[in-house]
Amino acid sequence: MVLFKFVVVSGVSALGFYSYKSVNRVNQVVQKIRVPSSSLLAKHKPQDGRKEYKDAYSIELPHRFKLIQGTGSSKQISATDVARAFFTCQVFSSFEKPMLSYLLRTEQRDERLLNFKAFRFNEGDEVLCWTVVERDLQQILLRWEYKGLKGTTWFCVPYKENIILFGSSFPSPANLESAKIDDFIYDTPKKLFIDGSRNLPQDVPLSVKIRNFWLKIIYNISVPVHVLYSRYLLESTLKKLLDDRDKDED
Repeated sequence: MVLFKFVVVSGVSALGFYSYKSVNRVNQVVQKIRVPSSSLLAKHKPQDGRKEYKDAYSIELPHRFKLIQGTGSSKQISATDVARAFFTCQVFSSFEKPMLSYLLRTEQRDERLLNFKAFRFNEGDEVLCWTVVERDLQQILLRWEYKGLKGTTWFCVPYKENIILFGSSFPSPANLESAKIDDFIYDTPKKLFIDGSRNLPQDVPLSVKIRNFWLKIIYNISVPVHVLYSRYLLESTLKKLLDDRDKDED
């Protein structure tokens, strides 16, 4: 998912889609925030104990929703509405979904499911490579998995707040041991000391350290791309949400 976002956004940027004016606009509209400590995203811990990168973003709803949010009105925006709009918005549908559909060899069932109001993103529901793992009245947390990589996507409409929150997590290589210059220098005393000590932990193979080194480089490049892409995703999600709401009211 992270590498895919890097390829997509880098390619689109090279074509000039994300102009300075466009980037400046989305940075003003979508705010990067701290992951709320009480959120499902913050509380979620990977089962394998791996370290994760987590972030969250906020966008304001139009003023007309301010008076009805948290009242129980059928016109208020729910986390289910946000999740549905996310998977059908222009940015996701144009870039991420076609590639995932090809890689996962999925049929059109996912798109048809999203068209049914009965599909409410309950625990265990699946869309593409996402599975709903936890939810409550204001939040939905989905886990994605592809070829051993795992992460989460989070949607939230806080009670009586006129905003939408969106966040995600993915593996971080920060705690992986990578290659250093000393690994390429043959140090006989050091080797003899390690070989003679039965209590010292076994060294990480050099090939693994080199792999981890490149993973960290890719990760450091991917995070800024992910941040920009996430901003555009949330903005596009809001646009889709408002379009759908306007159609329902017509």
